Amino acid sequence: MSNALNLHPDFSSLVFFETRKPTGVEHFYDLFFAIRNKRVILFEHYNYKNKVMSSRKVHPLALKESKNRWYLIAVDTKDKMLKSFGLDRINYLDVSKNKFREKYKYNFREHFKNAFGVMNLAEQHPEKILLRCSRHQGEYIRSFPLHQSQKETKETPEEIFFEFFLHPTYDFMQEILSYGKEVQVLEPKVLVEEIREHLQESLNRYLEI
Repeated sequence: MSNALNLHPDFSSLVFFETRKPTGVEHFYDLFFAIRNKRVILFEHYNYKNKVMSSRKVHPLALKESKNRWYLIAVDTKDKMLKSFGLDRINYLDVSKNKFREKYKYNFREHFKNAFGVMNLAEQHPEKILLRCSRHQGEYIRSFPLHQSQKETKETPEEIFFEFFLHPTYDFMQEILSYGKEVQVLEPKVLVEEIREHLQESLNRYLEI
């Protein structure tokens, strides 16, 4: 698309990109350099939930995109845990001259194979998830799968059913909730209950207005 725009400048009045841009991408080159050269990096990271800025010293290993946001995948030297850091929350990035010698054996292609988003997967196991979708929404999900494990299991004139094998993370639950009444989780029961609780809490908030 960029090449087409460069070759034909008049396309700019015909092709419109999303105006909402992710923040933090200015760190991309420095982080890519640090990963390639195994450089220790230091930065301040802001936690939206706790509203706290914390100092981090990490061994950077990879970069991952999720829902138009970029994340740094790194080992925190404080506790030796693998973590993800949103680039939009990284400040005062410093790429050290010091190299880390540890040889990590993470296979991130496999690590994120059954993941949706970049949530910590250490405490969860992938499992089968069944969805029932309205015909209208199901056609969209069919043409643009939510995950690589997506399989179509059943179809009726009114509905399309899909099966997934992934971690039932908070990110995935938020994705399902974004479809409203058009998509319903049938299994696993734990995820069904979590979604029901979230919907009830949302309804209660509107009833208070």
